[in-house]
Amino acid sequence: MIIETTVITKGNINDYLGLDIVAFHWAAGGACGKPGGVIFITRDGLAFETNYCSPSYGITEADLCRIFPPFSEIDEGIFGGGIYPPGWRDKYLGLGNYLVVHESILDDFEKMSKEELDNYSKNGVSVILYNIWPLVVLKVLHIDITN
Repeated sequence: MIIETTVITKGNINDYLGLDIVAFHWAAGGACGKPGGVIFITRDGLAFETNYCSPSYGITEADLCRIFPPFSEIDEGIFGGGIYPPGWRDKYLGLGNYLVVHESILDDFEKMSKEELDNYSKNGVSVILYNIWPLVVLKVLHIDITN
C-alpha cells in the first residue's frame, strides 16, 4: 500500500509548522532504507515526508525541530529505548530506523500492529513493522484506506 505524502522542503516548511503529529518514522543518517528520511502522520490522517540528509529537501535537523518541536528532546538509543519527550514512545524498527508514537494511540497501535503482522503471517506473507506502520496508524485513527 502506498500512502500519499506531502513533501516538506526548505521552501515550504513554514506551511507545515504546528502539525498535530501522532506518529513519525525517522531514519538516522546512516540507516538502511532512506537515510535521513522522516515521515509524519497527523491526527487527521495526513502524511508528510522530508529528509534531513538529502540536499534536494534543504531540511536540517534544526528544521525538524521547527516542524516537530519535541524532536529536540530525543536522544535515541542505539537499538531503540532512548530518551523521548513525555507522551511519546519509541518502537525501534531496525537498522537505524525509529518509529515514535504518541501515547494517545499507543495501546491501539500495539494491538493493531500485532493483528496486522499476524494476518500477513497467516497468509504466508513475510512483513515487518517497518513496512506497515503507516497502515496501522491510519487504521487506529479510523482513516479509510481503501481508496
